[in-house]
Order: sequence, then structure tokens, then C-alpha cells
Amino acid sequence: MNSTGTPREHVVHLSSLPGFRAWLAGMIGVSLVFALQPFYPSSIGPLSNVFPTLCVGVAFLSSLACLRRYGFTHRLNFQAVWLLFTIGTGFWVVSEGVWALYYFVLKVAVPYPSVADFFYIGGYLPIIMALLGYLDTFHVALSRRRLGYSALAIGVAVAIALSFVLPVEFAQKLSIANFLTNMIYPALDLTLLSLTILSLAIFVGGEIEKWWVFFGVGATLYVIGDEFFLYQVASGTYYNGSLDDLIFLLGYLTFALAFYVHRKEF
Repeated sequence: MNSTGTPREHVVHLSSLPGFRAWLAGMIGVSLVFALQPFYPSSIGPLSNVFPTLCVGVAFLSSLACLRRYGFTHRLNFQAVWLLFTIGTGFWVVSEGVWALYYFVLKVAVPYPSVADFFYIGGYLPIIMALLGYLDTFHVALSRRRLGYSALAIGVAVAIALSFVLPVEFAQKLSIANFLTNMIYPALDLTLLSLTILSLAIFVGGEIEKWWVFFGVGATLYVIGDEFFLYQVASGTYYNGSLDDLIFLLGYLTFALAFYVHRKEF
């Protein structure tokens, strides 16, 4: 244990981890499926509605493995954090399953807004709470210099959302449900991204930096995918099998790797 009470990092060589090699193969595999879709245009829609549940399911199981590793009898503060990560990814499993149900059973190609959004939004909240738990424990390690860089990065993200995404989202008349979801998602995305940036500012260069870096990449991909989806839906350019769907898949798989690497680091 180090002075902060966290487990000391085991030296993790990513290339030697079976999980890392599986992640790399998965990232390349799903990217090729989407890149080669002109050869099977009628299949990419169904595939893009099957893969998300599978990929976020891997992230959920990876988080659950961390939760089980901490156990219920010691390090209760971290056990609570991982319970929140597991609940959050669990909500996203349900959300992707509901979206697929709309697509395959109800024949709704783009169910937005829909019941699926309840679970998408519900997934953000425990994950945000988990990040707050880490920040509450380690915020004293955040230097002024790193805080300044973090504030700059957060400011850039906010500026991009306000300049490019929100104007397109609200350029047309919206239903109440659509208006509310268009407001909620950017707020949650920016909160998730901001907390992730602050966490990275604390842990990069430290004993458990590897999993935080991958978590940061996963969160960034997820936020980009979400905002790109809102932009495409508002502009009428979204379709099942678009680049946006691939971004979500890569984000889910990177979350799974982050949790896996964390389990190997202590």
C-alpha cells in the first residue's frame, strides 16, 4: 500500500497481457467490419445493433471483476466506487439491449428519444458518482499547474459543444422529449469528460496511471460518439452503421480494457 492507502501498482507490461491482445484484436475487428460495409450494405444495420450490447457487456463484466476483486470486507470506499462503475455499465448494457429491441422487434430504425434513453442517462449518473469518489479521495494531489491545464482542456470541450453541436441540435422545432434529451446529454457528457480530465491530471505519472489513461480514452470516445450522434440526428444524417456507431463500440471496448488493466495493477 502507498501513502494514500491505494494498492501499489504491479508492473504491467501491456503487450504481455492476454486481455490487451484480445482488446487490440477486437478494436481492429470491429473497425474492419465498419470499414468494409460497402461489401454488405444490407447487413451493417443489424450488425451495428448487435455489437453494442456485446461490447458494453464486456465492459460490464470487466468492471464486475474489479468489484469482486475488492470484495465486501475491506477497502470499502473503493468497493463502493467499483459498485458504481458496475451499475453504470450495467445500465448501458440495458440501454443498448432496449435500442436493439426497438430496431429488431418494433422496427424503429432510430429510437430517439425513447425508453432506451432512460437507461443511457441512468448509466452516466453512477459513473459520475464513482469519479467523484476518486476525486474526493485524491484531490489533494491535484497541483495548481495540472488544474490549470485541466481547466483549459475542459474549456475547449465546452466551447466545441456550444459552437458546433448545440446550435445544430436546437436549430429546428423540437418535441418536449427531444428538447429535454438534447439538453441532458451534453450536460452529462461535459460533466463526465470534465471529471475524467481532472482524474487524469491527478493520476497520470502515478502508480495507477495506465488504467486511468485507458479510461480517459474510453470516456473521450464515448462523449465524442454521443455528441456526434446528437449532431447527426439533428442534421438528418445518422444511419445504423455510421462512423458514430463505431466510435461508441471503440469506447465500450476501451472502458473494458481500462477496468481489466486496473485489476492487473493491484
